[in-house]
Amino acid sequence: MTTTDATWTRPRLRAEVVLGPGQWRGEKLVHHVKDPETGWFYRVGPREHFLLSRMDGTRTLDDLATDYAATFGKRLGPENWQQLFGMLHQRQLLDGATDPAALARLTDTAAEGAARSRRGPLSARWPLYDPDRFFDRLLPRLAPLFTWWFVLPALLVVLALAGYVALHLPALVDVVARGDRPLVAILASVVITWLIVFLHECAHGLTCRHFGGRDTEIGVMWRFPMLAPYCKVDDIVLFTARRRVATAFAGVFVSMLALVPFAALWIWGGPGALHDLAGTMLLFGTATAALNLVPFLRLDGYYMLSHALNLADLRTDSYRFWGRLLRRGPVAVRGYRPRDRAAYALYGLASLVFAVTLVTLLVRYWYVTLARWTGGGWAVAILVAEALVLLALAGWLARRRAAGTARPG
Repeated sequence: MTTTDATWTRPRLRAEVVLGPGQWRGEKLVHHVKDPETGWFYRVGPREHFLLSRMDGTRTLDDLATDYAATFGKRLGPENWQQLFGMLHQRQLLDGATDPAALARLTDTAAEGAARSRRGPLSARWPLYDPDRFFDRLLPRLAPLFTWWFVLPALLVVLALAGYVALHLPALVDVVARGDRPLVAILASVVITWLIVFLHECAHGLTCRHFGGRDTEIGVMWRFPMLAPYCKVDDIVLFTARRRVATAFAGVFVSMLALVPFAALWIWGGPGALHDLAGTMLLFGTATAALNLVPFLRLDGYYMLSHALNLADLRTDSYRFWGRLLRRGPVAVRGYRPRDRAAYALYGLASLVFAVTLVTLLVRYWYVTLARWTGGGWAVAILVAEALVLLALAGWLARRRAAGTARPG
């Protein structure tokens, strides 16, 4: 039997292809399939995943069909096999049936898509460094930090630190509110904050590598109105829910641990510039960590909640759930699992309350500020003009996103 014959009679996926666990996307369970050679991530359903996970070169098509029928109560016909193998051939996932030219085209397409996703008026990414080799050298030395013997005590320290900051908030605010801080102290706090943010992103990447992820990337991200470092951890979709939560939480965890020396300096240090710097870092560092945990912003807290619920895209699917519910009534969402209906309903309502509250506070603050400068009438006019500009910008972005979705490839 030739290699080509064996490929089709006892199919085997290429050794480097990785299959991920299931995540819920609305009514459907989806699995991610990664091809490291081309850089592509594919989504397949549970039935396709069932078959792909058994394509190890030891099972014949009859074996696969028997296992499938026993699990799903349906026998696969010729058209089903044709469709499945057509997909595998198109994506070049079968061992012994790859075409170098097709693999090159897939690689180029993935690179073009990644470059396209990095550019935008309100968000953009500029890769600076591939940390894989550095992380590989560093991980063996940091192995004890990933054990419960370190994580649990460190987590207690982080919780104690957060409680201390909450109890001493007025004193910390007084330090920051004073206007007599030297420029050097302000610049030092900015530099240290950036270093902590860098450690935050490295923590995501190192945790991802610890759990077997690859292809990390460090760079600078523009997300209006902030410019900050980032670490790409796309392989997180291949982890179990618990490991995804841990990877998402690692950044905030390390950010808070980095504040422990400043807490010691604040508690036991004498008055002076270092004491003021410690207070500034404690206040802003804790506030930044708390902001990161807000589940209504696309930051670590949002992803932790999504991963904990094993939902692929909590925000988008919540909006889609509410859209179907409002347009067509409860019958339109009967296909969702009960727990997911509750999650999408509650998250959608909580997001609305959060957004309305935040917008109300911002508008009120901005109106009061403008009214001092221009008077009440002009303040209202400026706010209305700003609202119209923002609505026009939102419409333009929606059309741009729709056009990008419709673009072939």
